[in-house]
Amino acid sequence: MQENLQDLRIGIPLEDEAMSIAAFFSRMGMKSKFFIITTCAIIAAMSIAGYLVVQRERDILYAEAEKQGRLLGETLAIPIVNDLIYERLGLVEEGGLLDDYIHEMFKRKDLSLLYIAVLDGKGKVIADNDIRQYGKVYNDPLTWKELFADRTTVQHFSAGGHDALDIGVPLSIGTKRWGTLKLGMSLKKAELEILSTVRKIVLMTVVFLLAGFAIIMLLSRRFISPIIHLSNTMEKARGDYLDLQVDVRGHDELAVLGERFNSMIARIRQANEELRKTHEKMIQSEKLASVGILAAGVAHEINNPLGGIFNFVQMLKENGGDPQLREKYLDLINEGMGRIENTVSKLLWMSQKEEHKPVDVNIRGAVDSVYAFLEYKMKRGGIAFINGVPAGLRFTFDVHDFQQILFNLFINSIQAMDGGGTLEITGGWEHSGISIEVADNGCGIEAENIGRLFDPFFTTKPAGEGTGLGLWLTYEIIRNYNGDIGVESEPGKGSRFILRFPVEDAA
Repeated sequence: MQENLQDLRIGIPLEDEAMSIAAFFSRMGMKSKFFIITTCAIIAAMSIAGYLVVQRERDILYAEAEKQGRLLGETLAIPIVNDLIYERLGLVEEGGLLDDYIHEMFKRKDLSLLYIAVLDGKGKVIADNDIRQYGKVYNDPLTWKELFADRTTVQHFSAGGHDALDIGVPLSIGTKRWGTLKLGMSLKKAELEILSTVRKIVLMTVVFLLAGFAIIMLLSRRFISPIIHLSNTMEKARGDYLDLQVDVRGHDELAVLGERFNSMIARIRQANEELRKTHEKMIQSEKLASVGILAAGVAHEINNPLGGIFNFVQMLKENGGDPQLREKYLDLINEGMGRIENTVSKLLWMSQKEEHKPVDVNIRGAVDSVYAFLEYKMKRGGIAFINGVPAGLRFTFDVHDFQQILFNLFINSIQAMDGGGTLEITGGWEHSGISIEVADNGCGIEAENIGRLFDPFFTTKPAGEGTGLGLWLTYEIIRNYNGDIGVESEPGKGSRFILRFPVEDAA
């Protein structure tokens, strides 16, 4: 159990390390990945090819060495058998001629011999290149296999840190066996040739790597760099900056991709321009719709002073000779004309298009200005208005945009209080910004409709009574100032719209 826990403790870091390596590799750029993968592929391919070449070279050299060793042993066996026969017949001195022949062969450096020995049938040395080995009995597995073999045997063994061949040749004529020739051949030369081959393969690998690096750089500049450039350009196009294009070169697939991208950017710019124009038209349409809502109040604001002006003109016709009365009536006419001019100016302001010019806005004053537009409509509908915004609450905003927000929210609340009610607006500092709330006790909003309130053209009002753009326009303006708007509502009890705007020097 303890060993299993230890294995688990050891395994977790390895998994974390593998995950970190994978995460690091996934964050690398395409050029780096291409470079690493190609380099690893070249090294792997050269390693496999080198291993196969070395193995083949080794097999060929060892097979050739075995062939030469076998041939050497069988060639040496012929005169040795003759010497053994002559010794048995007493024609030559025992051991003399055989020892001289073995010593002569052993001195030849081109044969790479480690030893030469002649054994009798029991493994006893009867001749050897080393005189001290005379009379020694071999009982190792290699020798025993050779003593009982009917043909030449070649066996591998290690000698002095190098591979070697032990060759056993039966010394026989027909069925008569005189002994066994045992000789050892070093494979050091073959190993040196193999080592030389390995060095050549390593050198070739380095050359291929350098050539591969050059090819990688060329391929990277030709194929990877345009893709990276296209990717960076596409990254820039994620925002509103669309005044860009890809430099197209050639006629291959990458060039076609670049052309398609440039064409796509051009279409997006055109679509954005059309969308901007449509957006402006929709906003202007909503403003004109708001002016239509004000028509009744505007008529009241103009008719009252206009009726007084007609009366004053009539009075001037009748009593125009009195200087004091004439001056009094002219002052009243001037005052009435000023009221009419002020009302018309408000209508023009509501319908015009202006550039965004954020200034320091007194929120309570802006609320009163919007209320002045809707005062008549609220009083006529039995709606009480409460401006609960503190007098010193200020922030930087475009006055026109802010009053458009308030106007849309007030109209929405007025239409929700068909039988009268109370419209209250409050405000204050909240965390790192300003919070403004517009609350009414009207009909409220169904839960399934709250999520769609700020969709364009969504309205719950009867046909002809709403465009469905007011709250959408409000949301768009608030979002342009990095603000947020939320809704709390309960059917039959009213609604509360909460506006929040970030302010850098919030207290």
